[in-house]
Amino acid sequence: MRCITSVLAFGVFLCSPGIAAAQPASHFNVKSFGAAGDGIRSDTEAINKAIQAARDAGGGTVLVPAGHYLSGTIQLQNNVTLWIDAGATILGTKNLTDYRWPEGGREWDGSIILATGVHNVGLMGRGTIDGQNLMNPKGEEHIRGPHAVLFNKSSDIVVRDITIKDSGNYSLILRSCERVTIDNFTAFNGYDGINMHDVRQATISNSKLYSGDDALAGAYWENVTVTNCILNSSCNAIRVGGRNVLINNCLIYGPGEYAHRLGFRRNTESGFQILPHSAGRGNANSGRLVTPGPIDNMILSNITMVNVRSPVYIAFGADAPYSANNLGVGRIVIENLTAINCGRTPFYVAGPKEKPAKSIILRNARMTFVGGVTEEETNGQGFSPYSMLQAYGVYARNVTNLELHDVRVDYADEDRRPAIYGENIGDLELDRFAAQREPGGAPLALFAGIGKLVMNGREAIPAKVLLKALDPLCARFVSGDRFFVAATVQNTGQQGLADVELRLGDEVVTRTAWLGAHETARIGFANLQYQASGEIPLRLGDLTKTLTVEPKPVGRPVSAPYVAFQNPEGQVQQVDRGFYIRANGDYAVLDHGDQYGAAYLPHALGDSDSAVVQLENPDGRTNWVGRVGIMVRKDISKPGQSPGYLVLGASPANGFSLEWDSDGDGRIDKRTELDGYTNWPCWLKLQRQGAKFIGYSSKDGASWTKIGEATVSGADGPLDVGLFAHRSSARFMDFKVVKMP
Repeated sequence: MRCITSVLAFGVFLCSPGIAAAQPASHFNVKSFGAAGDGIRSDTEAINKAIQAARDAGGGTVLVPAGHYLSGTIQLQNNVTLWIDAGATILGTKNLTDYRWPEGGREWDGSIILATGVHNVGLMGRGTIDGQNLMNPKGEEHIRGPHAVLFNKSSDIVVRDITIKDSGNYSLILRSCERVTIDNFTAFNGYDGINMHDVRQATISNSKLYSGDDALAGAYWENVTVTNCILNSSCNAIRVGGRNVLINNCLIYGPGEYAHRLGFRRNTESGFQILPHSAGRGNANSGRLVTPGPIDNMILSNITMVNVRSPVYIAFGADAPYSANNLGVGRIVIENLTAINCGRTPFYVAGPKEKPAKSIILRNARMTFVGGVTEEETNGQGFSPYSMLQAYGVYARNVTNLELHDVRVDYADEDRRPAIYGENIGDLELDRFAAQREPGGAPLALFAGIGKLVMNGREAIPAKVLLKALDPLCARFVSGDRFFVAATVQNTGQQGLADVELRLGDEVVTRTAWLGAHETARIGFANLQYQASGEIPLRLGDLTKTLTVEPKPVGRPVSAPYVAFQNPEGQVQQVDRGFYIRANGDYAVLDHGDQYGAAYLPHALGDSDSAVVQLENPDGRTNWVGRVGIMVRKDISKPGQSPGYLVLGASPANGFSLEWDSDGDGRIDKRTELDGYTNWPCWLKLQRQGAKFIGYSSKDGASWTKIGEATVSGADGPLDVGLFAHRSSARFMDFKVVKMP
């Protein structure tokens, strides 16, 4: 009965959109070509023979009946549908030499199923493709294995009802394709769920993507719709760029069901993030289908997001990945958005100053954030979906036209930041904007440059303020480091926009605040910098304070009793009261490459000792990649070999983690989950109790929060202890080892 049912199903799908209705109703069972389907013997040759026979017959459907089919690359051909039946699983072989990739491509373009330069092709059925989490040391980032399915330079494609699990790289990838239908597709684990570059005339519908990387990703989309999808990601739910793109009626939720394949985190970075179009990247070449140009006319409608770090992250300046030589952003519209339990990063829009985003429109939106941030904590933060920026609701930089209509933002825990912060905004239109606020806290909206504000149909008028208080966070700081100053002001008249000028030596910094009638508010000047050293006056009207600017620490070679080590390119320098360490590297995590720069004390951590250090972020590092902190092991100069290995690290913006070698092979293989935020400066403390270690973090060096504890194999006797950086940088101050009697 099952065979008859399958044949009837084939007849239905031969007339599906994208498959020529006139093609012959021919069926080719892979078992007739020698496929074993036992999951042990290789079926690559048999399946490819069946596909060749279907092609030679003018087209047809190749049936993969119930069973487990071990296979390398299966190459689809013109006018052929590969039907993977219910109960059938194609297992990607673990023999990397059995994979193929498009001509002119790279090894990491290999895939289990490959279609290149073909038309009228289908991948259907209720079966499964299992990539078996295959890794490839020659692959992308020295770890990614084959894709599950790759369509390259092909057209008239249908993917329907298929499930992909545990892909070594992307589950479904399309390059330079057109007239594509993807329906009822499911992806579990792997990297991106669906990744499309240079694709036009495509529909994605009724699909469920649970990915360890971006769920839905790509750039140079043109005339594409996405509808009725469920997206779950340990990176970005949607990370795309395109022209004439509609994404409608989708549910996005976090945290990820599957950990990020490189960072081992589960937090969903953004609900929606753009992937910039860049001149000079491959998808801008003249041979591509989609004409190079800016992202434009993208519409997101009827979207629900739950537990995402940032609901929307539209960035294409220096603060965004893949942004070099970008072609800009035109118009993006987001409407009917519900975002619940968002993190501490707001709805964010930013372009380069010389090429601002032209028009960003948000209509009928309700966004609820976790809150719990002071304005002081925004100081020293970079720009990323992990950063605590100077607004809890909406943050915009370099935007020509920004419209917020019927938007409401609020938070769970008290948040002292403005609801809106804008930098170099042309026109801002607010209609029926509602925001939760703290009495006597920040103003509703704060700007570092705004052309015109229209509030509920009326252009804002100037307001006059009384300057009441001037409060620098600290009176002493290092030249070039970021610092924070607060000014308390009172509006003396009607609601409007008030300019507040802060004079820092001969420099003038202006913030413009929207203030209600007679409102008193605290205006935050975050991330200020001053380059000259010495004493400088700080003035707010007639209010004056004196600040002391210390010279920037001068680096010198590391000297005894400390020892320097580095195996990637970087710097390890000693400075007054501490060290500066910067380490590059081409591995995303310590597990795979064990690359770091370090300054350490040999055999200095006894069985009951502790190590403490203050960390500073002079380079403004951000995002989740990289670690800085405290390292212990038998011999820090022997990466990848020495046991007794543990690091207590701060990521640039994603919080803290304890990572260690549990089996004594000299490689990190265990960790606490990285799921937080990083305050700068911050403090780390590592306590040792024999082979057991306990890690703590602190905002002030006095009150400590436990990160985790670990028992480390090979941690016997005195251990090397010191400071390290992996794909990041920091200034390490006042490091000390506390000896216990």
